[in-house]
Amino acid sequence: MALRAVLAVAAAALLQGSQALDVARVVARAEAGFTVNDKVYVDGSLFAESAALNDNVGCHEHKGTSSFKVCGCGVKVVAHLMTECQTYKKYDTQIGTCDCTSSACDEKTLSSGYSSTFNWQAASFEISPC
Repeated sequence: MALRAVLAVAAAALLQGSQALDVARVVARAEAGFTVNDKVYVDGSLFAESAALNDNVGCHEHKGTSSFKVCGCGVKVVAHLMTECQTYKKYDTQIGTCDCTSSACDEKTLSSGYSSTFNWQAASFEISPC
């Protein structure tokens, strides 16, 4: 695995933009070891679970939702306000604790605001192994 990671870093250094991201995704998929407990729910529906998560590592576009739930300690999701998993100030939220001492699912409704809170909707989300 270490040699594969070194080769991926070298290849990524030679590539630009989305090609470098594709190499990083391939390495992440190869090294991910999801269990039957790992599940990702988006907008109340099961999006991917267990070994199927290997095919879903990376960025996904969505029509917009505020509801995410992650079960298991081997997977996490980062919800983004922007498309293409671009970061924007405080509107990037991690769901999933990566804590194998707990069997509880991490469920979040995306919200923000100081004096009065409001729900914001993610336009994209990224699945990655812990």
